[in-house]
Amino acid sequence: MAEPVEDGFLREIDEELRQENFAKLWKKYGNFIIGGAIVMVASVAGYKAWQDYDLKQRSQQGIEYAAALQLSDDKKTAQAVDALNALQTTSGSGYAMLSQFQSAHVLSLEGNSSAAADAYDRISADSSIDPLYRDLGVILGSIVRMNMDGMDAPALSSRLAQLAADDNPWRHSARELIAVLAEQSGDRAKAKELLAALIADRSVPNGIRNRAGEMLAALGE
Repeated sequence: MAEPVEDGFLREIDEELRQENFAKLWKKYGNFIIGGAIVMVASVAGYKAWQDYDLKQRSQQGIEYAAALQLSDDKKTAQAVDALNALQTTSGSGYAMLSQFQSAHVLSLEGNSSAAADAYDRISADSSIDPLYRDLGVILGSIVRMNMDGMDAPALSSRLAQLAADDNPWRHSARELIAVLAEQSGDRAKAKELLAALIADRSVPNGIRNRAGEMLAALGE
């Protein structure tokens, strides 16, 4: 028996609403993840900076970094990025790494997604940076690209799959992003499966598990 026109129409509306709710959740959480990651990098980089130089040098680099952030707050994006880029070449490993991440973050906040994604790619390819933070560059660069028009979902999923292995510290984040990419590509079944697995895995951090629960609910469990 053919589906009544009204039922089909209502089902399509329900489907569109679920997709819209999922997209809204992801937009909110994508920015939250990046912001939280930058805070984490800042704490680690601050410790590295403390190890690298004497008090006078650390103090000067801190002043220069704070000045760059103020330029960003004042919406002087180009000047902020220039200042952060300068710190990358004149600072020790702590502030240099932090400046790389912050420069990419500033570009992303200002809507220059392409330049931000490229900046994260440079971090992920920088052999002077600890592999843990190079992989974080992959995670954050993927988030930026996922919100860009014409993003290549299969390519992003393939790159993230390398971080989804059981021994990778970023595996839960990578699996979360792969689930979002699956939904964005129309593979709702895969998205649900991955999100359900994140919820069931007790080793998954609470933040990721909670996000997975909300996104799964938006898709209709």
